[in-house]
Amino acid sequence: MKKKNYNWSNFRRRVYINNTSKEELFNFWSTPEGITSWFIEFAVYTDGSGKKRKQNEVVCANDKYDWTFHRGSTVQGKVLEVKENSLFKFTFGKKDIDSEDDVIVTVTFFEEGSKAGFDIIQDNMSDSKFGRVYYHISCNMGWTFHMNNLKSIIENGHDLRVKGVERMHVDAPSGYPLEHYEWTKFRQVEYITAPVNEVFNKWATPAGIVEWFLKNAVYEYGNNTRSSNEIVKAGDNYTWEFHSGLVMKGKILEVQENKVFKFTFGKKEPGLDEDVIVIVSFSYENDQTKIELKQENIADNEYGRVTYNLSCMVGWSYYLTNLRSLFESGFNLREKDIKFAEEAVSYNLNR
Repeated sequence: MKKKNYNWSNFRRRVYINNTSKEELFNFWSTPEGITSWFIEFAVYTDGSGKKRKQNEVVCANDKYDWTFHRGSTVQGKVLEVKENSLFKFTFGKKDIDSEDDVIVTVTFFEEGSKAGFDIIQDNMSDSKFGRVYYHISCNMGWTFHMNNLKSIIENGHDLRVKGVERMHVDAPSGYPLEHYEWTKFRQVEYITAPVNEVFNKWATPAGIVEWFLKNAVYEYGNNTRSSNEIVKAGDNYTWEFHSGLVMKGKILEVQENKVFKFTFGKKEPGLDEDVIVIVSFSYENDQTKIELKQENIADNEYGRVTYNLSCMVGWSYYLTNLRSLFESGFNLREKDIKFAEEAVSYNLNR
């Protein structure tokens, strides 16, 4: 799906949550105790006179905030606008290196049928490498995780945040340091407390991969089709159907049981016969299975940056979090309705 003239200065994300209301979601954002229950570790808000807000107090426009994340990083900013149960708007760092202009985040709350939810609009980002990577890609991934963490907490009572270790909740080591960021490939890492063979089978069998990633998966070899619990093999042709309605066809390139799962993942560019490649490797470290996902051979142009770098960075972070959620608590974050499913994984609803 080709993207032209993509606007890197803003994006919009959305989440739908059951068993909640606009009022409850607003309080999760607008009070210190609310926002630390799902997003940041510590939050201090001070009003114009320098007085600190109480933990259960709704903050106000012009309050200054000091947020500390679980790895010790901090961000300071200002609350710009608060409308009860409707809107929460704040600054979120400087738009570029040496800039005094702020990135702006606006959160709006809604109810739709039996669900409630909110949109995050992040705006005024720089169309530089710094803005594209540090804010557009990194924050897209970050908001994807945290929005779904709040969904997990409300619907399932389980906090997915990683604590006590020096890594991100969804680790993307290829994104750092910024000056070494490569548009033609990326790497993500996830850790799951389960044996390697159980995690591997969630990737390498038709029944396993539909539990967390796909709606339907068919693997064919010759005139035959793999059975649901059969480990697929190199040379198999796949047809993958997503809950969003997308259908993808490709080939399994390599399978080493409990070690490697490698496959094609779409064409590098429209009209070319060259494939984007995904390599997933598995190892066991410190009583956890480490999943390392590498996506390579992405076109070094705007099509590749948007369609396969940005989009897939966000998509894989969502699905790897869902896989961990299933192992940790049995909760599936995916939306099955085609409308909700498309919006849940979209990297920019403004497009």
